[in-house]
Amino acid sequence: MNDNMRSVTYTGEETPVARLSENARWLWLDPAKHPDSSATPTTIFAPLPENFRFTAVEFEKTVTRRSPAPGVFRVTVFADPKFRLFVNGTYVGTGPAAAGGDYANTLPMPKQYVNRYDVPVEGRMLRIRVQVWNGCAVMTDYSTGVCGFILSGVIDGTEVVTDDTWRVRVLPGYRGISDTDLTAEPGEWEAPAVLDDGPWNPADPRLPALCEELVQPETIRRETMAGEQVLRVSFDRIYSAYLRLTVKNGTGKSALIRIGAAEGRPEDVGTAQVTVPSSDEPVEYRGLRMLSVGAVIVRAPAAAEVSVSLSYAHYPVDRNNEGYFRCPDENLNDIYRVGKFTLEMCRQSLHLDSPLHQETLGCTGDYAIEALMTRTTFGDMRLTRADLIRTADYLVMTDGVMFHTSYSLIWVTMLRDYVRWTGDRETLRTCRPALDILLKRFRSYIGGSGVIETPPNYMFVDWGEIDGFQLHHPPMALGQTVLNAFWQGALRAAADLYRSDGSAALAREVKAEAERHRGAAVREFYDFEKELFTDGWPKGKRDPEPNTWQPANPDKIYYTRHANTLAVLFGLVDGRTAKALAERILVEDWLERDSAVEIQPYFMHYVCEMAVKTGLWKKYGLGLMHLWDRQIEDSPKGLKEGWGAFRGDCSHAWGGTPVYQLPVRLLGFEMLKSGFRKFRLKPELLGLDWVEAGIPTPWGLVKVRADRFGLSAEVPEVFRRAESGRGGGVVFELKDE
Repeated sequence: MNDNMRSVTYTGEETPVARLSENARWLWLDPAKHPDSSATPTTIFAPLPENFRFTAVEFEKTVTRRSPAPGVFRVTVFADPKFRLFVNGTYVGTGPAAAGGDYANTLPMPKQYVNRYDVPVEGRMLRIRVQVWNGCAVMTDYSTGVCGFILSGVIDGTEVVTDDTWRVRVLPGYRGISDTDLTAEPGEWEAPAVLDDGPWNPADPRLPALCEELVQPETIRRETMAGEQVLRVSFDRIYSAYLRLTVKNGTGKSALIRIGAAEGRPEDVGTAQVTVPSSDEPVEYRGLRMLSVGAVIVRAPAAAEVSVSLSYAHYPVDRNNEGYFRCPDENLNDIYRVGKFTLEMCRQSLHLDSPLHQETLGCTGDYAIEALMTRTTFGDMRLTRADLIRTADYLVMTDGVMFHTSYSLIWVTMLRDYVRWTGDRETLRTCRPALDILLKRFRSYIGGSGVIETPPNYMFVDWGEIDGFQLHHPPMALGQTVLNAFWQGALRAAADLYRSDGSAALAREVKAEAERHRGAAVREFYDFEKELFTDGWPKGKRDPEPNTWQPANPDKIYYTRHANTLAVLFGLVDGRTAKALAERILVEDWLERDSAVEIQPYFMHYVCEMAVKTGLWKKYGLGLMHLWDRQIEDSPKGLKEGWGAFRGDCSHAWGGTPVYQLPVRLLGFEMLKSGFRKFRLKPELLGLDWVEAGIPTPWGLVKVRADRFGLSAEVPEVFRRAESGRGGGVVFELKDE
């Protein structure tokens, strides 16, 4: 990390601060009329409250504007747990922004994040309508356990806030997340309960509102038999989307529409069901839950006219400052294209592992890779910043414990990489308490040997199985070295972060701690005869008490590519020893076939980074990238979670490291001063005739073409060419540096 880093914040275009007015009040149903209506589970892992029933309500307020001229309604809104906002009959957005959290967690998060929208309006009347429903449908849904709604906004200089002048009604037609009856009449309008206080701590995520795009089917096939029609619809890609139906039911009676959605070809119609009235006019339906959709099947009465579309939801993209990659190898182009799009749909109000799973921020391994991919694609690092802060809040709340033990250590390297790239010390200072707590937590796992001996578990390594043990949660003999390697990487990253934060003495202490740990790890895990790292201590040396996520320890010594890859990458060995070991990992049949397991796309990121670190990328880089050929052949609409025996979903951005590796490595891009204050381009084409790529910066797109004749670069006017120095290549820096 550069010692001369100045305090800058690279965030792209900042969103205006989202504030709730002090005059805004919390609203819900009157408990005297609707007893037990306000309780809701905190997460999908929490038990349902006693007498819980799914409830959807609608709040409404109509305001007379000062002028009918076009204007902007700037509104901040939050509901616990979920809402949809409509203004003047037009859908605006779904929220709230995700709170963060961890897998299997049942506790509310310390902050609840609001949504901010700038809504264009015209005409005299401003009608605000907000639908709120309880329950948790996916892992990213979080609640305090109490339902509530609050809103404040400004139009024409006039403040609009939630208060006792609003009205509310129950929507009995919403019978569940996936069960909607559009024939049911709404309840009567009534006065809401104004809540004096509550458990909420609304906060601004400093993120733009998600955008939605209408997507029409690529192909449609209809079949009719026995009075029922089957509509099969497929889309050009897999989308993170809300289902939309338009139904014209002229049968003279209500009709049940059953829907199945899947990434591939669905056969089951259990995703959702909608009851529609008989009408000569089309009826519109929009699902409450975001899905991962590549194809849809609909079963409906033969006489009903049904059309299907999607509302594709994702984090907004600046198409004028969007990265790209092209080369003569179309397989590599396809890998980049599919990986980039998969990343796009995984960027929501937090990074997702996939829109199918919609896991929380506990899966840091996914999001650290997605953050690297974002650097060279969309460039907007605000989502990474928000994820780092929300994870920090969780670490403080749990005293440094996360479900996946190794992933909490990846958070440290993710934070270091973010600060190196952006120079954002503000976020570093915000996360500093969590960093201190996390390091203290892991120090408590160090035994007399000087290495980690007593963690709660050793997960996560990779998807794969050895001797009946899942590497998701391996025993000590298959996970100890991996966890110690991540700890070594976290210590080195922490030393960089402390130095960047002005704590030079502490940085030196942590660096010395890392060196002591490195020596202990080599002593405990390196087999000098085989010149390999073992994966950990067998039962004969340590027999920890098994638990749900740590199996009984076998009395066997293992040697896997996983442990040895991380040992090299995080510096347990270096120099010639590291390079020789890395080459064995890349080319040899593994030492013991019963210890071999196929490395999955996620862990291949670390293999690629290892090849770069040891200077072997030039020799093996393109071969590593072409491992993804089979991914694209099997799933051209989205990245598969795994390959080989493990397959998983087809919308998993954690396997997209080529999206980062291809432009960065082939262009030889190097950030010399954080925040794009100074950077180097030194192409290494690895036998390709040419490469074209664009890398987004806060000031616009850097466009580069490299071929056998040299390099040409088109950069924004804020940059000038600088001396290349010993590193060679072409160097650009900000003109005011």
